[in-house]
Amino acid sequence: MPAKLRKKLLDYYYSLSIKKKMTLAFMFTLSLLIILLAIFTFRISSGILIDKAIENTAQNLKLVSEKLEIIFENAENYSNIAITNNTIQQIVSEPPTDIPLENYNKYFAMQESLRNIVDSKTFVDALIVYDLNRKIYDSGNLGNISNISVTYFSKFAGSFYGLTWEDTHASNYLKGNDSRNVISLFQKFNSARTGSPLGLLQLSIDERYVANQYANIDIGESGNIFIVNKEGMVASDTRKDRLYSSISKDVYFPWALSHEGGKIFHMDGQDVLVVSRGYARLNWVIIGIVPIYEITKDNQILTEKFFGIGALFVIAAVILTLLIAKSITQPLNKIKKTVQSVQDGNLDVRLDIKSRDEIGALAKEFNKMVGNTKVLMENIIDEQKKKKEYELAVMQSQINPHFLYNTLESICGLADLKRNADIVKIVNQLALFYRGVLSKGSPIISVEDEIVITQTYLEILKIRYGDQIDYTLDFDPQVYKYKTIKLLLQPIVENSIYHGLKNKRGKGHIHIQGSVKGEQLVISVEDDGIGIKKEQLDKIFSIGDTDSDTDSDYKNRGFGLKSTDERIKLYFGPEYGLVIHSEYGKGTRVTLTLPTLETRGEA
Repeated sequence: MPAKLRKKLLDYYYSLSIKKKMTLAFMFTLSLLIILLAIFTFRISSGILIDKAIENTAQNLKLVSEKLEIIFENAENYSNIAITNNTIQQIVSEPPTDIPLENYNKYFAMQESLRNIVDSKTFVDALIVYDLNRKIYDSGNLGNISNISVTYFSKFAGSFYGLTWEDTHASNYLKGNDSRNVISLFQKFNSARTGSPLGLLQLSIDERYVANQYANIDIGESGNIFIVNKEGMVASDTRKDRLYSSISKDVYFPWALSHEGGKIFHMDGQDVLVVSRGYARLNWVIIGIVPIYEITKDNQILTEKFFGIGALFVIAAVILTLLIAKSITQPLNKIKKTVQSVQDGNLDVRLDIKSRDEIGALAKEFNKMVGNTKVLMENIIDEQKKKKEYELAVMQSQINPHFLYNTLESICGLADLKRNADIVKIVNQLALFYRGVLSKGSPIISVEDEIVITQTYLEILKIRYGDQIDYTLDFDPQVYKYKTIKLLLQPIVENSIYHGLKNKRGKGHIHIQGSVKGEQLVISVEDDGIGIKKEQLDKIFSIGDTDSDTDSDYKNRGFGLKSTDERIKLYFGPEYGLVIHSEYGKGTRVTLTLPTLETRGEA
């Protein structure tokens, strides 16, 4: 969801009354529960229906397999009957003759024997005998018979007994002047008396007879049962246009080859249930396919009715919610009006609500709150006074008395050396320093005045320490017109000298610079002193919150920096303050960030 749209929806929701919020919440929650219940119910019941469909279809496929087994088992039995028939054995065993009448009598006798076997067996479409002399005998009503015995004589060569089933194929004969698709049994047969090879028997079954065994099995309005071989060719189907077509590239075929049972596949934009069962005699796979929507269509009707009833429940719940919300919001509206009176300054109001529930408890606490408001206001005034006292104490703590003592001692030392000019200079600088510090009692001064105080402080120290200390000031002229807190830079400079440069060998340097960046005033104090160790640097702003520090020099240094940071945040806000960067042995840089507040209009 886009952020803007989400914000608008949240704003709209927050602007609603409690009554409307409760109504919407109940509607949403109840509707969501009904939808989830319907979804889960549909999924569970659909799963049950699909499992039941798998079980029923598997039973139907088992029935088809049993019917096929009966047909093909009987076909092999009748084939054995034919090849052991005495007439057939005798005629095929006799040597060939050129006498037409004798040949006709043999053919007629053979045909009668074959017809007697076929006539009572409706599943047998044709019975054909091929002898070793390339003569063909059939069960009658057959024409244009192609002699295909050579292929099978070669196939059975070297074996005493041979029997094979040929998958669905176009018949090698015409029956009633029509060709047909048949499944054929080919069986080699021998003389019952001598055991020598006599010929080949072909028993063919019309594929339509096989398809009729499952044509009337109902597995759905558009469901279908069909048979394929191991190569994926359709060997039998009630839809004859699909015969000999291949399903080897269909998504379910690899699974059907190696599994029995049911599984759901996505085909042609819809989910279908595929149930398979193997038929070993002809290496066939019997497959049943039915669309899932047909299995679950009754369940969908039930779900739609469920949603209709759920909608009625939602309407009833909304009406009930409105009544409940009204009983809750009436006392809340009364509380709202009373709060508005208090907001207007009337502290004598009282809530009179009789209920003892959460709203009654709220009214009781509200009355206590109004009674204590005056006391709380007085406490706030006291807290503000304490804050100002803290500020004054912090500011005064920054004026290090040792600085004054040391300066006076320096004046005495200069007097002993009769350096009157330096005495006059240091006294003037000291007077200028304290004149700037006092600044008519105002805690806020211009940046320019703060620079003067800091520069005066540095000049006094230069007289005291001579060439050991040097400094540079680098300020953008724009910064002079802004205001800051008095004695903001002096504590930082003092830290730099006494804790950074004092312990350094050779001359030390302090670089102070200031500039305006956007709406912020940035001032930095950088020294090339000994720096601060990382473990001490991490603890500077926690000084005073723990008693774990034992290094008093480090505490004194940290307190100066921490108190300055707190004063900045107190006056200008938490987004301003100090940032310290230090590398031990190389130096320290303290950066101050202040708002750009101009001094114009200040008294």
